[in-house]
Amino acid sequence: MRKIFASVDIGSSNIKIVVLEDLNGSLNILASNNYPSLGIKKGIIIDDDKVISCLKNAFDEINKSLGIKVDKVVTSVPINNAKYTLTEGYTSITGDDGVITSDDILNSLQASIYNKIPETEELVTVMPIKYVIDNKNEVINPRGIKADKLSVLSMMVTVPKKNLYRHINVLSKVGVEVVDILFNSIGDYYCYKDKTFDKDVVGVINIGSDKTELTIFNNSIITNSTLLADGSNEIDKDISYVYNLPMEKASKIRNMFLVLDKEYANKNEVYETKDNSNIKIKINQYEVSEIAENKLVEILEKAKKELNHLTKKDFRYIIITGGIGNIPGFDKVCKQIFQDKAVVKSIDKIGIRSFVYSSSYGMIKYFINKLSIRGREYTMVNEDKQYRLVESKKETDNGFTIGKLFGYFFDNKEE
Repeated sequence: MRKIFASVDIGSSNIKIVVLEDLNGSLNILASNNYPSLGIKKGIIIDDDKVISCLKNAFDEINKSLGIKVDKVVTSVPINNAKYTLTEGYTSITGDDGVITSDDILNSLQASIYNKIPETEELVTVMPIKYVIDNKNEVINPRGIKADKLSVLSMMVTVPKKNLYRHINVLSKVGVEVVDILFNSIGDYYCYKDKTFDKDVVGVINIGSDKTELTIFNNSIITNSTLLADGSNEIDKDISYVYNLPMEKASKIRNMFLVLDKEYANKNEVYETKDNSNIKIKINQYEVSEIAENKLVEILEKAKKELNHLTKKDFRYIIITGGIGNIPGFDKVCKQIFQDKAVVKSIDKIGIRSFVYSSSYGMIKYFINKLSIRGREYTMVNEDKQYRLVESKKETDNGFTIGKLFGYFFDNKEE
């Protein structure tokens, strides 16, 4: 069975889709797409029709590229008003040999959240913090151990139902089934995660277009989060104000002309355009870069302060990402603020070598890790589609697929 996975990150400015194949632990990108989005503000859908139209176009491009229809995905949901709750549960080991199986692990996790999710909330994920064998020995992975009882301490993460269901609904309207949900920040964490993170406190800063997500991970467990109202659009606003430009031109200048560390800017390089009064103006790269750098420093300083409010523990690493990371000088400014704690790097994968894909790529990595821990085999592309993906590249039908959530405990059968 070929293990093929897809994810979609529905952002305020862009929709990011990644499709990859897991070949014995090596993740190879099959297709990716970064498509402009409409109808979303600060991560919340405000116009379903506009979002559906953008999603349809984005998936049409991916499907055309692959030659098959992508109709199953992992997706992120808004982190707004997320709640983090420590829970406990246990299960008795009933197998004839008394050895803990994947099903026993899932049963203990399910017991830890049973009847604990508020009616207005929906579960995003449950992360095991520690397992205890027969009320005695703590272990990281209990599978294969002989025992009478398996207990677990876990972190239960929930969000308001209305935010989650709206995201799932727009995807179902374009024939895409959601098989698992999580936060962008979980994807960001797993995108850059290495073994040194496992026993440390790590902060994640994702600077979006109109908001910045801040999240805390302790020993690879998500523990808290918050949002800043400031995003990369604030840079555009400052440029627009200083030079009397429409926001569209200011955004273009940010993405195409300036650098985020003015020391890299060329004082002799000039961008010519017309302002709102139709007057020709010349914008110096050094001067406009200084404006952008000052705003980025302001956002990062706010983020630093808020992260310290989220936990009293010392950070070992701060992951900093977001589409703005593609602008030259971003890494240097981040390291000025966070010194050697800053983790700032693009993805070293052909097809997604851009900061914009950190969430969507990492979501798949998390999903694969989750499958491995639970001892499950799964693919989002069935055998018929796999054949067409390699052999015929035929266009798929326009069937409409609405499926229930994959489930947090992988109850459904393999495809």
